[in-house]
Amino acid sequence: MIAPELYDRARDTISAKGFAPEIQTKIAILLTAAKNVNAMVLSSAEVQPFFTVAHQFIHSQYFREVEAVALLARVTRWAGNPLLYAEGTTVVAPLWAEGWRVVLPPGPLLDPRAAYSGLALGHALLARIRLAPVIPAKTDPLDPFAVALLRIEQDNGRMLQTQIRLLKETGGDVPLAEREALVEQKQEAVDTVFTRFLEWLAA
Repeated sequence: MIAPELYDRARDTISAKGFAPEIQTKIAILLTAAKNVNAMVLSSAEVQPFFTVAHQFIHSQYFREVEAVALLARVTRWAGNPLLYAEGTTVVAPLWAEGWRVVLPPGPLLDPRAAYSGLALGHALLARIRLAPVIPAKTDPLDPFAVALLRIEQDNGRMLQTQIRLLKETGGDVPLAEREALVEQKQEAVDTVFTRFLEWLAA
């Protein structure tokens, strides 16, 4: 669970500084990593025929994540400070580690546990990384970066509903207790990264 005061501190920082390039860069580094990690996991479905409706859902989510990355790349006013990128790489590194655990051989195509783990990670990324609460109320409603954040958040909500359905309807080869443990573990992993990110954003 993310402490509410972390959101408050991050929002206060943005209120004071505005969506300056440094703030935008920090946010974009986190969101780009989260979207790329989920896209990497989802991409395993792209190399096989779509035998089930679930494959179509995964296909759609994959391209939504890629679209979000492209949007962020264009709307962000990237800072020129190399230190920010080095710090950001450290902050998001655990997300990449979680993603690689899923896709390394035998991977989701051959290992039901890896497949369910990938869905659990995607669920955690969509559900636990929420940036709308850090947008100050006084933000210009036409600020391009803020609009992009809200659009991505709305898309996350729609994809999350699909993700919940996939978690409920797949993974039959994995015992229920293990499935529940995977969901909890991925949420804890993402929460740890997001907590560190909010502290970094507020610094």
